[in-house]
Amino acid sequence: MRARSGSDTGNDTTSDDTTRRRHRAAPRHRRRVASSRRGVLNIAAGSAGGQVLLLLAAPVLARMYSPADFGVFAVLGTLAATLGAVASGRFELAVPLPERDREAHDLVAVGLVTALGTALAGTVVVLVARDGIAALFDQPALSSWLWLTPWTAAAMAAVQVLNQLAIRYRRYSAIGRRNFLQAGATLLTQLGAGLVGLRSGGMALGLGVGQAVGALSLLPGMRRRGADEDPGTHRRSLWRTALHHRRFPLLLAPSGLINVLGLQLPVLLIAYFYGSAVAGWFGLTQRVLAIPVALLGLAVAQVYLAELSRAARTGSGRAAALFLQASRQLGMVAAAGALLIVFAAPPAFAMVFGPEWSTSGSYVQALAVFTATQLVGSPLSQTLIVFGRQGLQLAWDVGRMILVAAAVTATALAGGSALAAVWAFGLSAAAAYGVSWLLSFHVVTTAHRHGPPRKPEPVPPTLAHSR
Repeated sequence: MRARSGSDTGNDTTSDDTTRRRHRAAPRHRRRVASSRRGVLNIAAGSAGGQVLLLLAAPVLARMYSPADFGVFAVLGTLAATLGAVASGRFELAVPLPERDREAHDLVAVGLVTALGTALAGTVVVLVARDGIAALFDQPALSSWLWLTPWTAAAMAAVQVLNQLAIRYRRYSAIGRRNFLQAGATLLTQLGAGLVGLRSGGMALGLGVGQAVGALSLLPGMRRRGADEDPGTHRRSLWRTALHHRRFPLLLAPSGLINVLGLQLPVLLIAYFYGSAVAGWFGLTQRVLAIPVALLGLAVAQVYLAELSRAARTGSGRAAALFLQASRQLGMVAAAGALLIVFAAPPAFAMVFGPEWSTSGSYVQALAVFTATQLVGSPLSQTLIVFGRQGLQLAWDVGRMILVAAAVTATALAGGSALAAVWAFGLSAAAAYGVSWLLSFHVVTTAHRHGPPRKPEPVPPTLAHSR
């Protein structure tokens, strides 16, 4: 038998070392997978509890508030969501990226201060222009409640900022608890406001209170820092952090505004063209369709962001696998949900919410395909941000906003019915989310084919070149 040479022996030793490393790495990988699954379950449990409360109370609210009341809420909630998307300067998107915890906490502080400044500036605008805004939508009741808009927007921004910090630390149970407390506070306030007669603004008041409670529930995470970090936060440090991450407000704030307008602008257009009752029917439709997105979409999105950011930072090469796994999970749920909506929505709405809300059942049916594509495309669109493709994200945001706004406007100007306008919105938005998935798939698979991505900088490149 031939004796093994020294080089052969060295190769065997190297092979044994490699095998041992693989065996040690396998349990770590299984622990990460198990942690991700627990994260989804924790977030989904909190979301499920809150959304079940809202679902059970929806018939009560539908009988407590009229379609016109829901119309006022649709406008106020839309304005708050639009402003809230950019109230923090989009600094929250940078929170999961820095390697140093101190820098992440500085970003949180900058985002919260920016949200407060936005609320103060928005209050001045409301004091000056509230009558004009109410007249634009032919809803005089708006004038008395527009003051809620900037402060609700600031609370929404605070939730986003603090939620990103919780994602960074994988505080999934805290996120789940926040989801439940936020929904519960919203519901209790809306029910209480309806009972005392605050019909036109009670729904919007509940939204603002719920967002504030959600932000407060996440505040304890602000105290957590790395062991080697100075716990003090100085104004000079915050200013340097804001300047260092200036690309987020300069590029992603316009992108975020355009992104939210892609969904919210059609609501305002429908309210403008078809009146408060139609806006109310459409508002209840959105409230019901938000439940599956909140139950699973947000849970998967937040865990996906945490795991994808980690994969990008460590260069593990798992980004493409994470993307496809999340796509499969979301796709199965989306397909089943769309079929259920198409066949069950119209009779269910009339039976559950009362005959005056039967029109909302037809609106839900018109938005079935859109809801399915949004459930899949929206969580996965974060891929573009993590891989530094902000320019591509901005291009998609602009395209979607133009597409859906043009679809609704053209339908209304052509004399189409409100239902036709809802169908136009749903189909155009569905097409846009299909394109979003394709773009994210292209980015993540291109990065995978060319090897693990470079360790991302605290600020991803503004316009990354195509690989």
